[in-house]
Amino acid sequence: MRRKARLVTTVAIATTAALTACSGSGTPGADEGDGSATINLWHTESTPITVEAMQEIIDEYEAANPGVEIIQETVAWGDLQVKFQAALAAGDLPEITHVEPMFVRTLYGQDLLLPLDEVVESFDGDYLPQLQEMFELEDGHTYGVVHAWGTDTTTYRADMYANAPEAGTPEDVTTWDESIEQWSAVAEANPGVSPLLLAGSAAHNVNEDLYLWLGSNGGTLFDENGHVTIDTPEMIEVLEYWKELKDTGILAPEWSSAAYADSLSGLANGDAATIYSFGRAVYTFQEQAPDLVPGEDIQVYGPRPVGPSGDDWITQLDAEPFVVFKDSPDADATIDFLKFFYEHDNYLSWIGTVPTQLLPVMPSMFEDPEWQALPEVQDWGFWIDVQREALESGHAYPLMVTSADEMSLPYLSDLYGSAILVDMVMEVVESGVDPAEAAATAQQRADELLSPQYQD
Repeated sequence: MRRKARLVTTVAIATTAALTACSGSGTPGADEGDGSATINLWHTESTPITVEAMQEIIDEYEAANPGVEIIQETVAWGDLQVKFQAALAAGDLPEITHVEPMFVRTLYGQDLLLPLDEVVESFDGDYLPQLQEMFELEDGHTYGVVHAWGTDTTTYRADMYANAPEAGTPEDVTTWDESIEQWSAVAEANPGVSPLLLAGSAAHNVNEDLYLWLGSNGGTLFDENGHVTIDTPEMIEVLEYWKELKDTGILAPEWSSAAYADSLSGLANGDAATIYSFGRAVYTFQEQAPDLVPGEDIQVYGPRPVGPSGDDWITQLDAEPFVVFKDSPDADATIDFLKFFYEHDNYLSWIGTVPTQLLPVMPSMFEDPEWQALPEVQDWGFWIDVQREALESGHAYPLMVTSADEMSLPYLSDLYGSAILVDMVMEVVESGVDPAEAAATAQQRADELLSPQYQD
């Protein structure tokens, strides 16, 4: 009788004991070549139906491969870095995990990753090039395979914008100045409603908003030499814009304590007219505001307003890859499981659980009748179209990346994991510190953190 995989769900930072339990050391039998293996799998998809889909894939794989045990553990995306860094320091890594795209280069530089060429080859060319190219590194091998993807969008209550018809909608706005003018009109036409609600309680979300506004203002977090660059005119303009949104009442006063889920509820319940969100938000809207009509009352738009120093906009590409660690004695079984995961029926069962956010990495899947028949695709297909356009047009970048060149920097994750950028934002927006002063302080802190890693 085969061993059934244990199911562990983690929604907060794991304790040391939990990390020890998830050892990447494998089983004695694996070293002896008897076909047994233990695969610890971490992923960031904590939606219960998605966890169930993974478990069904695991159960089927285990049934076909006696002696193999796969233990899945979900980790909230906001906790992933903390948990992962603790496991890395303890030498206690899983066989396979999701990581933020910026981590791949860091792990590759530490010679920790196994090439995943065999997994990519199993796609037989059916892999979106924008995703594949991100993790094809200079040695010619692929070190990460995206499990699914989506992009951040401006999500808004069209019914509220309709109360200020002269202001138009987010589709009519191209600059920050125009956005302030429009949101002011929306506020006047909808008393008690915040034109914009950001999620500011988690550092992850503050980092998101900061790099997206910076990238849409012609700025970068790193210069051409790969050195961190924070105290720039472009960054100061971002901070001034953020502060103006708060001081004018456009930005909801509770933004700094609002979780991402709060922003979704705020839009659904009519407390906010605009948020930035991913496609998973449809489930909050369906549950909390079932009378709102998709594509009519709730609409989305991809392009963001451009700042005074910018020429074009960017948005976030959520495209976490699977990576496999080379020192695991069960690496071969892990590769085999990944190939099984991406087989049509298995993969469809995974992305089909949240089809508005878990978009397929295989372009052919968009034409698949089974995928097209999913209710969420039928009702919210316009949201999927906006995300596809953002990817295809080259405007979508992974977290903390404002240009393709920055993907090669091994210390993006260090800046992200520090509190430097978040502290800077809060000092300006919530405490009234001068933007130039806050940026200079952040620059000094970032230099101290990252300069030891520079190559020059």
